[in-house]
Amino acid sequence: MYLFSELNILPALLLLALWTLGGWLITARTFDLPAHERILVGLGVGLVTGTWLANWLARFVGPDLAFWGAALLTIALGLAMSWPLNRSLFTGSPNSEWKVPTHRANVSSVKQPGGRVFQPGGLLLFLFFVFVFTLIGRGFGFFDDHQNLAPVSIMATGDIPPHFSYNPDLRFGYHYFLLLVASQFVRLAAAGPWTALDLARGLTLTLTLTYGGFVAVRITKSKLAGAASMVFMAFAGGARWLFFLLPLVLQRQLSSSITLIGSGADTGPNLITAIYKNWKIEGAGPLPLPFMFGSGLDPSFSMFHNGWGTSAITLALLLMLLAGVMESTHKFSMESTHDLLSKSFSTVRQRLASIPIIILLASMALANEVTFAFLYFGLAFAALTWMLLKRTWRLPRSLWMWVGMLFIGGVFALIQGGMFTEIARGWVDRQVSGGGGSTYFKVGFALGLPTVLSAHLGYLSMLKPLLWVAILGETGLAIFAIPIVLRKLPVFSREENWLEAAWVGSIIVSLLMVFVVYTGNAGPTAASRMQAHFLTVVKIYAIPLLWVWLRGRGENMKIAVFAWGLAAIFSGISMFGLQIAAMSNPVYAIYLDPLDAQMFTRQWDQLAPHSMVFDPTYPRAATILGRPIRSSITMGETLPEWNAFYNNPDPYKLKAGGYDYLYVDLKYLTKYSGLIQQSCVKLVDNVETKNGPNVADGRYLYQLTSCH
Repeated sequence: MYLFSELNILPALLLLALWTLGGWLITARTFDLPAHERILVGLGVGLVTGTWLANWLARFVGPDLAFWGAALLTIALGLAMSWPLNRSLFTGSPNSEWKVPTHRANVSSVKQPGGRVFQPGGLLLFLFFVFVFTLIGRGFGFFDDHQNLAPVSIMATGDIPPHFSYNPDLRFGYHYFLLLVASQFVRLAAAGPWTALDLARGLTLTLTLTYGGFVAVRITKSKLAGAASMVFMAFAGGARWLFFLLPLVLQRQLSSSITLIGSGADTGPNLITAIYKNWKIEGAGPLPLPFMFGSGLDPSFSMFHNGWGTSAITLALLLMLLAGVMESTHKFSMESTHDLLSKSFSTVRQRLASIPIIILLASMALANEVTFAFLYFGLAFAALTWMLLKRTWRLPRSLWMWVGMLFIGGVFALIQGGMFTEIARGWVDRQVSGGGGSTYFKVGFALGLPTVLSAHLGYLSMLKPLLWVAILGETGLAIFAIPIVLRKLPVFSREENWLEAAWVGSIIVSLLMVFVVYTGNAGPTAASRMQAHFLTVVKIYAIPLLWVWLRGRGENMKIAVFAWGLAAIFSGISMFGLQIAAMSNPVYAIYLDPLDAQMFTRQWDQLAPHSMVFDPTYPRAATILGRPIRSSITMGETLPEWNAFYNNPDPYKLKAGGYDYLYVDLKYLTKYSGLIQQSCVKLVDNVETKNGPNVADGRYLYQLTSCH
């Protein structure tokens, strides 16, 4: 397949192997994982740890040393945590002498001792789905590729934490964890940013579904339930097709009550028109996607072709899987010790176990600040629930352990880069100088009437009963599983299963976001991520909890739940069937073509450090050459001086404006050849395609350093 020609497969496999080995060693003795989970949980822990360490190392050393060094440091950390090494680390249960409680009901601490560690069938199936999801991503160029590909390319050159690719004077306070994963594939495996990001998305999506299956198996003791949960997580999403179940008169009333925005407005003038059309969005695959199967609030996981993908969900599920076995292991290791030395050793092990938990928490802040913040607020709801159940203000010791780890993770979030770091830096700047700081994103909130915000259907007031049909279409039918999931909040809180209690408690935080209006510069639809968070939690728990609840109930009830599940995944399955056609039709981006890809292989990161490149299609040069361009105020608004350069690319003025290179296509070069091809301009490289003896198109890289 073409994918193997787009990267050096051996370095990529070596990086994955180092992550897996490091994560395996980190979890081997401190977390009593079931045998069948160890390899893939190890891969996830190693990937997160290596990426988080790379985020720090890149500030002090070059990207090659930072990325390889972080992978090796992950193994070193694993060796320290798993010492002494013996055969039991790789066969059987390294903690077989520890028995796991059978009386606890928390879902993540169910132990399945023994079993085969290496399961080739399962690993091949995992790799198959990584391959499929990556190839599907390669066939799409939508969902902010203009925002994400350039940072991936520039971060791979060592700009970590990143600056705004289109204005290097600004720091880019973005959830860039997934972009950093992709940057490692660019640097170490020579992948194009478009391939690297799709590979990172495919890998994290497959891990997310796998971990969701593990959680379901722990709850239900059923592999079939695990498979069903993975399918539900992958495809549950919006149900906009419910619109067709309304009488025509109500369809018209509902349509007239909605003002479409974004790609919804591009698709049609109103809902009753757009819903019969294909979704009008740039970068779609070879087969059009019907608007009726989309959602501006809760797309299925299989449609997460954005800058963060499912990376934050991967981290949340890893925390769930580790937290339960950490608690059970520590409890029973303490119960089985009878001397001071053994108890001291167990205490050390508990402290070591907190290291990957803290790294996962800190990394979650880099992956998705909404998931991170809501987990913290969710813990507050969990603690409040415990106090109400126990009728006491005195919180248990087990909670303070989690408060301590969350506090340390929060401190890292304030200094490691990303959104929370920039919020903290901006606050300090305002206190010291009265300014807002040199950061791209500005964050603000206000209170408002209860409103659901869809990126397609716009503002949907909850005070208008008819709009509840549209809200249900955007949330999807998974919303009906909220009661059975929220029922676990008092259960988890009573049992002091704090991580899962916080995760379920975050549903309440998300539901309250209908009263919050986002006023920052990321656009109002940034609020959609906050409002849709609860649906992510519901998708993870819905199938396993319903599976247990249905035991002993009649066939009619089981048939009804089965029908609900099919309806909930109907849109996602329909979309996925159309996405498959993209697998054999790879694209680069809507602003890139094969000539740019050729230039990437020849000139990426070859220009002088800290130089800038002018390109009339500004995301193009930043992505291809790994150098920034000073073009924009925001993603959609260009600087006046850039507009002037666009219409008058005089090399002397470009040089005076801070540009060292010029990257253009044949059409632009032909239009401004008299200005561009002056004596001070030096051709560095060019690639061309020909139509017979004539040049059909080309890309040209010029140096402007002599244009004083």
